[in-house]
Amino acid sequence: MGKSESMEYEKVIDYINQLICSGELGVGSKLPTERSIAETLGIGRNSTREALSILHGMGMIRSVQGSGNYLTGDAHRSIRQICTMMLALGTVTKRDVCEFRRVMEKSACMLLAAKDLEAEDRQKFRGILEDMESAADERQVLLDRDFHALLLQATGNPLMTTILDAVSDVYQEWIDIVISRAGADEKAKLHGYHRGIVDGISAGDMEGTVRCVDGHYDLIEKLLEI
Repeated sequence: MGKSESMEYEKVIDYINQLICSGELGVGSKLPTERSIAETLGIGRNSTREALSILHGMGMIRSVQGSGNYLTGDAHRSIRQICTMMLALGTVTKRDVCEFRRVMEKSACMLLAAKDLEAEDRQKFRGILEDMESAADERQVLLDRDFHALLLQATGNPLMTTILDAVSDVYQEWIDIVISRAGADEKAKLHGYHRGIVDGISAGDMEGTVRCVDGHYDLIEKLLEI
């Protein structure tokens, strides 16, 4: 792609962003057609098509055959791809990812401890904890993901949820390693930290909850040898 073409596709992305900021487009809205965008911006159809392809790859729009392109507002895929690439390039490390998750989850737990946990969420947490007591390793990995996803969902903060969900996709394969390396005592400790997090949130005990989050990640980093 030449320099002029690169600038043209950036114009398309900026134009769509302007439509979103002005309120003309929202989640679920149909985007203007390729021809309409190209004519409005005075650029080629190829550049318009390239920009829409990029937005589709990022998960920000979806294409419906015979209908057009629609705005999804789902940045999950692009965040995951960025994290994966940064790890592959070595610009971030496993420790960086673990530290990020630790800080974000401590913030989420403090938010939850400061307010009453919804009865439905409390019941979901209890169900996950009960299943963890007897689940096989493969099931433990899935339950761990469910537990940490619920922590973020319970905050009601979509930005936290979107970012941590994307990071969790990268992080999840490491949990397989943690579970495979953990002995009975270490698995019991992990389960105890999970239970302590829920108990701390339910009691409004921010300090106790944060201690359990730190204990949880300290053990994970030890098992990952980072």
